[in-house]
Amino acid sequence: MPVLDHILIVDERRLVREALAKIIHACGVSKASIACVENEDDAIEYAQFSPVSLLICADNINNDNVEGFHASLCQYTASKQLATMVLVTDQAADSFRQPNSSNKAWLTLSRPYKKQQIIRALFSLTQNPIFDFDTQAIEKSASNNLVAQHEEETLTSSEKATVLVVDDETSNIDVAAGNLRHIYRVMAAKSGEDALRIVASNKHNITLILLDIMMPAMDGYQVCAALKAKQASADIPVIFLSAKAQIDDIKHGFDLGAVDYITKPLNGDLLRARVATHIRLQQQKQALSAQITTLKENAKLREDIEKITQHDLKAPLNNILFETYRLADKRAANAINRAVNNVVNMVNNSLNLYKIEQGIYTFIPQATNINTLITDAINAVSSITSDKNINIALQGFDVEHTILAEPLLCLSIFNNLIKNAVEASPINKTITLQLSHQSGTICFQLTNDGVIPPEIRSGLFEKYTSSNHQTGVGLGTYSAKLMTQVQHGDINFEIINNQQTRFTVNLPAA
Repeated sequence: MPVLDHILIVDERRLVREALAKIIHACGVSKASIACVENEDDAIEYAQFSPVSLLICADNINNDNVEGFHASLCQYTASKQLATMVLVTDQAADSFRQPNSSNKAWLTLSRPYKKQQIIRALFSLTQNPIFDFDTQAIEKSASNNLVAQHEEETLTSSEKATVLVVDDETSNIDVAAGNLRHIYRVMAAKSGEDALRIVASNKHNITLILLDIMMPAMDGYQVCAALKAKQASADIPVIFLSAKAQIDDIKHGFDLGAVDYITKPLNGDLLRARVATHIRLQQQKQALSAQITTLKENAKLREDIEKITQHDLKAPLNNILFETYRLADKRAANAINRAVNNVVNMVNNSLNLYKIEQGIYTFIPQATNINTLITDAINAVSSITSDKNINIALQGFDVEHTILAEPLLCLSIFNNLIKNAVEASPINKTITLQLSHQSGTICFQLTNDGVIPPEIRSGLFEKYTSSNHQTGVGLGTYSAKLMTQVQHGDINFEIINNQQTRFTVNLPAA
């Protein structure tokens, strides 16, 4: 009983080929195992790469010499007893001479070719139960086939990738389509002009194009160039199919934008593998493009929300600023005024942080007094330091230090570091802040009791890393790092004697 891996149908009549293929597939044979070609040359090319296990051919192959055609084909098969069913095209079946009557692997079939007659003939020839009407095996196979066919049909054309095969030879289209039809939606065009019209119509959502090179009027190279010249079709992957295997020909195809090159005669396994690979890559590319579009839309939405939030917060804060001028205690009024301005600036900085993340922030440095910024940051946490009885010790603040930076970004850095240090410090302890000038940079150091947990040290400056999961969201040190780096500075920390933590920020001196 021959294994039905590769059934080859050879007949110049397209309708006959298609009808036979449908009958065989309906019996339970996979579409991938059925190939249809229209002449002897195409059949020999197919057999070189896909050893034929069953041959169905017309009696007018090779100038009516079926036996000669069979002998040529058997050179590429494992067995010289290739099961062969010959379709007698003449009305008089007796006019056909049965080649080698002792050969039991031969069978002739004359017109009219009826479905039941064909199936019984295939069973007689192959003894394969898949073609046996009289056993339960055929019922089971047919049932399984119907289930598989139903599952295939439930997958709508819009869900299947669409492959366009472009070739002026019908037999080449049949071979390619026969190998792909059970997996993809296959369309065909017999000229470059037809292919361009199909793609330009934008009705079929072409996923990939298999393109022959040697075609009359408009060759494959010209078709590929025309596809790549239009925005609507430029991203459709093109695989060239051609017997031309010279390096220059292949290179020219890639230069025009093709993604692959398959030489003829086509090998079904290779064709399916390469088509699957490039369709998968195309689908991944499209998915990535959709994700990028979504990210851009989300980024725009985030920026819009940030702007709305800033606008909504500024109104009540401006009212506070206006009312501070009514206070009799001018010292308190100035402190409130400065604090509210800092809040407004911090709101503005949320958008700045986003721009820094995206690499679109424009850094405009200016000479800035760092002493004043640190003093403002200390005042912002005065209530917490008072509650915990924490002392802030200043070193080097007797000298005014000027940095070349942006005040708002620096204020955010110092606010984050000092606030984190106060929250992490045990009660009744001292936090030391030190300023010094070192080789063109101003160095700020903050030392506090308490150490950063070992499990988060390596990722401390990464997003959403926090040692305080009750009050922190893990953006403080992350934003401090980004804002320091965008100002051409650096930030780091060290653990001292496993008892204290020291943060160091270096910024360019003015």
